[in-house]
Amino acid sequence: MSIKIIILSLPDDKERRDCCAAELAGLGLPFAFVDAVQGRHIPDADFARLYDEGLNRRAFKRPLSRNEVACYLGHRKIWRDIAEGDQDVCLVLEDDACFVQDPRPFLDAVAQNADLFLDVMIKLEGVARKNTTVLRPFADQTLVLSDHLPPRTTGYIIGRRAAAKLAGRDGPIGRPVDIDLKFYWEHEIPILTLQEQLVSERPSGGSQIETSRNKTKPGSGLQRFLRNLLFQARFTQGRKRHPLQPGMIKELAPLLRGDTATREHP
Repeated sequence: MSIKIIILSLPDDKERRDCCAAELAGLGLPFAFVDAVQGRHIPDADFARLYDEGLNRRAFKRPLSRNEVACYLGHRKIWRDIAEGDQDVCLVLEDDACFVQDPRPFLDAVAQNADLFLDVMIKLEGVARKNTTVLRPFADQTLVLSDHLPPRTTGYIIGRRAAAKLAGRDGPIGRPVDIDLKFYWEHEIPILTLQEQLVSERPSGGSQIETSRNKTKPGSGLQRFLRNLLFQARFTQGRKRHPLQPGMIKELAPLLRGDTATREHP
């Protein structure tokens, strides 16, 4: 049984698509591309409806670029497709993703036990270092819960019900997609990581999102400092008000067994 693999990619970025196709074909893993859109191609009227500047000022530390909004929309489209599809669990990759170890033992195990992951997401591109709770070994990996999620959405596994829940949050955008996912008390999707990184960003000539992001930083150092300070304070306050207790999260019940969950403090 193979897990369904979806790659978010700009249709005209042939080099990235070719790299993804070559790696996955070499591993014998089937996949499909989902076309992303460039931010500059979003009509102004649509962009004004999709991106809430007021929400952004309250919820994040800097304005968003058009490409960041477009990236979020691409993931939303994938979540809707998964929610409406017939696969219980899928692997989502961005087109700069590459595997840092053979993913097949873990992916095959997830596919064979898809019912365990219907309500969760597993981020594959980073390792949580703080406030970690080891849930259980799984295949050749170990599942971890943490309130300090690594950034980026380079690669993640998501269950169909979790995708439906995220797709239902289709209001205006105020944060980048990876930062929004860190606010687990807002979306209420348990997001796990692995003890060993499985996916990394492929070295490349630079990201369009990264380039456009740098152009949106507030003008003065003082503005950047104050907005970042306020953002960090709100995020820290949210984490403290919503401590993660695996036994109290019903979506994790299928993954918990006996006394396998142990807390590791920073």
